[in-house]
Amino acid sequence: MKKLQGRPGARPLSLLGAAALASCTAWAQTAPAGAPEPRLSLQSLDTVVLTGSRVPTRLDATPQRIELISAEDIERTPSRELVDVLKKNASVDVIQYPGNLSGIGMRGFRPEFSGINKRSLLLVDGRPAMSTNLSLVNMDQVERIEVLKGPASALYGAQAMGGVVNLISRESRGEVGGMARLALGSDGLREVRGRVGGKLAETLDFDYAGSWFGQDDFRMGDGQLRPNTAYSQHNHALRAGLDLAADWRLATRAERYRGRDIATPGDLAYGLTQQSNKDMDRDGLDLRLSGRVGAHQLLLTGFSGSQWYQTRTRTSSTPAHQPWLPFLSFAEDLRWRGAQLQDSWSWAPDRQLLLGVDWERAESSSLSYEPDGRRKGPFSADNRRHSLGVYLQNSWQLKASGTVLNLGWRHDRITVETLDTPFKTGFTPNRARFQTSNPSLGLRQALSSELQLHATLGQSFVSPSASELTGAAVTSFKDRVEITRGNAELRPESSRSWDLGLSWSRGGAALSATVFDTRVRDKIARDSGSRQDAQTLVFSYVNMARARMQGLELEASWRLAPALQLSAAGTQYLKARQQQGSDWESINNVPRRTLRLAADLRWQAWSGRLGLRHVGVSHDQDWVSGSGRQVSYPAFSVADLSARWQLRPEQELSLAVDNLFDRFYAEKFGFPQPGRNFKLSYRHDF
Repeated sequence: MKKLQGRPGARPLSLLGAAALASCTAWAQTAPAGAPEPRLSLQSLDTVVLTGSRVPTRLDATPQRIELISAEDIERTPSRELVDVLKKNASVDVIQYPGNLSGIGMRGFRPEFSGINKRSLLLVDGRPAMSTNLSLVNMDQVERIEVLKGPASALYGAQAMGGVVNLISRESRGEVGGMARLALGSDGLREVRGRVGGKLAETLDFDYAGSWFGQDDFRMGDGQLRPNTAYSQHNHALRAGLDLAADWRLATRAERYRGRDIATPGDLAYGLTQQSNKDMDRDGLDLRLSGRVGAHQLLLTGFSGSQWYQTRTRTSSTPAHQPWLPFLSFAEDLRWRGAQLQDSWSWAPDRQLLLGVDWERAESSSLSYEPDGRRKGPFSADNRRHSLGVYLQNSWQLKASGTVLNLGWRHDRITVETLDTPFKTGFTPNRARFQTSNPSLGLRQALSSELQLHATLGQSFVSPSASELTGAAVTSFKDRVEITRGNAELRPESSRSWDLGLSWSRGGAALSATVFDTRVRDKIARDSGSRQDAQTLVFSYVNMARARMQGLELEASWRLAPALQLSAAGTQYLKARQQQGSDWESINNVPRRTLRLAADLRWQAWSGRLGLRHVGVSHDQDWVSGSGRQVSYPAFSVADLSARWQLRPEQELSLAVDNLFDRFYAEKFGFPQPGRNFKLSYRHDF
């Protein structure tokens, strides 16, 4: 896919943000003594999490750094998709385009929005989310989100170099109940959401959630209308659970996304000449059998899913395209299926051994078209990836000394195949096999009743993509032509990482600080090229590069008053650089600094949140001018506000204001986000 580069335009946040926080503080200090307390942003240590060990584990027994996004956080965050929730509540880097396309990166790994070989892993209830584009992931049924920072290949295999995001689904087992929500907002926003769930019988329970969303073209922070940004979509998710016996349960979950005629603008630098529209589908299905046999807790999961989209070119600056506009230009079909078998064996009172096997197959096929409708060869060959991983992790919880020690190891065998692809010439289908073993070590030590130390050491990897193995791309510039070919001899990228941190809590205050360091070797990069003729340069991919990421993560919360909670979090990169030829350069789309501040208020029937987010200077390639040089872009700061009024126990009125100060900013340069926008919602619980 062609990389696009836009223009800077972000403006810094004014002092209004600090003033607004101060106003909230003064208001909350007048709250009555009996007002309920807002939630701490740093979860209490007895919170149970799943992602760090693949089994339910208390947070104080988890050496990895895990950020939790609760149902309350999701409810209070002005958002339209998953990436909005993540960027405002967790230390992740994002890339986000208008037209429902987004991705994330963690701990210095560049955010990615496409491809089946990523460096940050997305899960739904512990199994692969089966989506390369985070904008298509259903949020209607999500109860909470766990964000694991740092390498996790020893538990999850490939794609977990930077970390793991695990979406935990709602599971209702009480009386049948639910809610319905209607919303209207800026830019013609219309939204209908609802969910219902509970027990249908003594042994049978279910959850259903669905939504429909639509909006017109939006206005940017500079007040200008952004043409070709309207879209609509609907989501559905259904879960059912059946108790087979006292310790055995069968459960299934299905999800569906449908988006039609999703308008997609081009880079601002190209004006109205690169507009397109997309149709996009996503489906996911899993079946789980869980039970206990003595000291063994068993889990068997099977899953399958697909992601499909097609793109129609609406406008073009190429004269030969004009008679055919609009025309179908590209389509892609991705499919996954796999199985997981896991045994958690409590072989002693304070010892647990986790053993498991993961199998997965992912397939990708694409179609490209000439403007007159004739097929042509796509950039990347059709391809398939098989993976088989065996893992084990032993945990020692020495409660007397407050020590938790995890030791893990995983071995993966991966086969990447490029397949015979209709209309694609200049390559030979090939197969590459990789084997890799990745260990991990984790320690959590209670230094006192208020202070804990956590540390991890691990290794991770990611396989080469099919385009890097077999791609053949031709890019024309004013003064030259560049041809980039794949290399079937590439090795997987690998990384070694460690982190060390302290967590402190006392009463209504909590603080966590973590230092991390990651070194990547065998990084896949484009070589220096060779000249085919006076105007043509030929490039390929090689395992010649390295990368180094080093930084500090901070998270803090403080109950300033009975009704007011303040929280802050951020990441400061000391190093985020990669080797490019003989030179070193900053990693693209990774800002040097990010900072999040929030004030949560609850007073009688009112509650709300004011959030501030600062994103520092970052870099990207200048693809617009054709120079390909790396350029830097200025920092930006944005704020959002949400407020809720409980009319009755079962009725609620809420207002969400995104981009409160109407900033002109972009998560991907040249593709600005909406300016200030409002959403008014009415919710009824039943």
